Amino acid sequence: MTNTPSPKKSGLRLLRRSLAALLLILLLLIALAWTLLRASLPQLNGKITLPGLQAPLSIGRDALGTAVLQGEHRLDLARGLGFVHAQERFFEMDLTRRSAAGELSALFGAKALERDKQRRMHRMRVRLSERFQQLSAADQALLTAYASGVNAGLAAQTLRPWQYLLLQAQPQAWTEVDSLLVVAEMFWMLQGSGIDAGFERARLRELSGDALFDWLNPRGGHWDAALDGSKLPPHGAMPTAEAFDLRKQAAAAPKQALSFKPESGSGFELGMGVSMASGGEAPVIGSNNWAVSGQRSAHGGALLADDMHLGLSVPSIWYRAQLQLGQGGASQRGAGLTLPGMPSLVVGSNGRLAWGFTNAYGQWFDWIKLPANLPPEQIQRYQETIAIKGEAAQTLEVREFKGAPIVREDKASGQAYALRWIAQRGEAFNLELDGMLQAGSVEEGLRIAQTSGLPHQNILLADSRGAIAWTIAGRLWRQAGVAQSYARFQAPDSAAPDWMPRADYPVVKNPSQGQLWTANNRQIGGESLGDGGFDLGARARQIRDRLSERAQHDEQSLAAIQLDNEARFMQSWAQRLGKVLTRSQRHDEVAAMLQAWNGRADADQVAYRLVRAVRLKTLDRLWAAWTLPFLGEQQLDEKRRTPWRAQFEYSASAALDQAPAHLLPPAYASWDALLLSQLDLAINELTLGATQPLGQATWGRHNASKIQHVLSKAIPALSMFLDMPSQPQGGDSNLPHVAQPAFGQSQRLVVAPGREAQGLLSMPGGQSGHPLSPYYGAGHAAWAAGEATPLLAGKLTQWLEARPQ
Repeated sequence: MTNTPSPKKSGLRLLRRSLAALLLILLLLIALAWTLLRASLPQLNGKITLPGLQAPLSIGRDALGTAVLQGEHRLDLARGLGFVHAQERFFEMDLTRRSAAGELSALFGAKALERDKQRRMHRMRVRLSERFQQLSAADQALLTAYASGVNAGLAAQTLRPWQYLLLQAQPQAWTEVDSLLVVAEMFWMLQGSGIDAGFERARLRELSGDALFDWLNPRGGHWDAALDGSKLPPHGAMPTAEAFDLRKQAAAAPKQALSFKPESGSGFELGMGVSMASGGEAPVIGSNNWAVSGQRSAHGGALLADDMHLGLSVPSIWYRAQLQLGQGGASQRGAGLTLPGMPSLVVGSNGRLAWGFTNAYGQWFDWIKLPANLPPEQIQRYQETIAIKGEAAQTLEVREFKGAPIVREDKASGQAYALRWIAQRGEAFNLELDGMLQAGSVEEGLRIAQTSGLPHQNILLADSRGAIAWTIAGRLWRQAGVAQSYARFQAPDSAAPDWMPRADYPVVKNPSQGQLWTANNRQIGGESLGDGGFDLGARARQIRDRLSERAQHDEQSLAAIQLDNEARFMQSWAQRLGKVLTRSQRHDEVAAMLQAWNGRADADQVAYRLVRAVRLKTLDRLWAAWTLPFLGEQQLDEKRRTPWRAQFEYSASAALDQAPAHLLPPAYASWDALLLSQLDLAINELTLGATQPLGQATWGRHNASKIQHVLSKAIPALSMFLDMPSQPQGGDSNLPHVAQPAFGQSQRLVVAPGREAQGLLSMPGGQSGHPLSPYYGAGHAAWAAGEATPLLAGKLTQWLEARPQ
């Protein structure tokens, strides 16, 4: 008699077989993905052939992935650097050039179209193609050698970079113009938000009038820490009740919001910069650096510290490198950071001179208000074709007025505005900065900086003889003067500025106190730089004072300032809030918390987070109330409002301290009531609507790091494989240790030229863009823990020998 399996047993057997088959398929897919990933790994050992190489070139790497290139010719070093950049970072380089040129849609599809249209209006690829033909023969040769190395590195990979497999796309060869586009993207990253802010300021001045505008946007105050000790004359006197009274203005506020077509803010995020916040303070793209002269160091040489603040990503925006030209006593070595896509050291030290940057906020742009009846012959028209992945290409008509693209238009009135920007001029681009690799003194560094074509930077220079200096790096144009240019639309017949001769560049060299500092604040008085929206001076002032606390410094004392979490600026708000709590006899828990606060923005502090939230909410509330009569009801919407800028701190603080009845928003019975109301809102926010104890709402919990790969933002499932671990962190924007979840110190450098062996360099996100590389995320843990890693490469563990073809 045959035993027939029961239907239940047959079903279980079939289920087990199906699960086993699915598991096998899953394992095969994982094995295939692993194999494909490994096929695009960079080559770290062995021998390679580089087209155009003049002599043998060695490429070594240490445990952090620092690329150490040694060759006999400068162009050979450029070829080698291009090779390693391509193997480790080609995808990131590709995104950078595409972003600047407005060509992301060809890779990502229609989701990037609006961003591409905004960038394409500036026709950067066309402009920079023309510029390349005008460059010196030396610059052209350097770009050509680098591009050759990039393409050799790309071709040497067994399989195209893994990101292109995921996107089902093919990488395109690198050209010399692409490197110039990398510089253009830095212009966008460092100056784009300031340009938008300039438009907003000019619009507000036009609507409110000079007196009220100057009150809402003071240009300076007691936090200033200019290098030359200059103080700005008083501006923006508090308006009288006759000039501006909220008790009367509320009823007359306009009901229609302004409707401008923005130049930025498409919603397509690359993670290479910082996004505009909804509500709160408008972000400042910035950095810190400082230097002390030989009279302030034990060894007699100058010391330099530099930490550039940018959007943080995986991998890092920077690439650690050591370039050694020649051998023996005549050799020259530069160590520091390179920018993938460019052949030069960006910041670093060459044994005789060290240099570092912070973003400079002069006025590098003009907004031109065009008349409605502008004759058609005064408008130049161009056609730009935008390729879109998976769709037909689109044609964009670009309109320009005297070479300035028309990039904004009021939808209601048809009023148009053109943007005149230094970055649209070819002369703003060159490779003069490469000369820093062989510069021998502060004097040489000043000449190179002032002739360099790059986004405008505060550059600090320190040499082995003990000299220090500050100037502006980048091409400057002559300013019309703050009275004529700051927050004002320019007339169509206004002349385009001429270039400023080197002799007129501002310079501060070897000051008597033996120290220099910059933190995106106003550095000097006078009219030579204009005002493009300098940051509040609180960071700079604290750095200046920290430097002054010691008679002598060394590498460790300068590095300690980079991690300084003392919140001197926010302490002023804690004192203000404490006085209100004393008068009101409310919130005993908060009063006790303020009394116990250590005065720092440490990760475990609740009081810092609470005071910070109260400040932001208070300034938000006052800004919305005071600008509503001019900007309309969009100011009541956190997502649409024109944000306040750093210097608004002075206006708000003056009102809180003087308590004028006519400036108090009508919803509050007193100024104390306004501040207490914002405190209540902040407590509700920190306690998640009273569902969490206030004592658990630490600053680090809110300020936890979120450093992501660009593809994990689009595909969240990849986060666990690609992103850096999130962890609570201290630091904030108005103190030396700048740290926000995805923005902050993109590197930390401390060095005395000639003492590079004692130099320090760390960066987040890691060196390599390949998740299977031993250098993916290398050094990130040390950076996150505030631990210094050496500037110079350690023991080399990988070797490539490059030979001429």
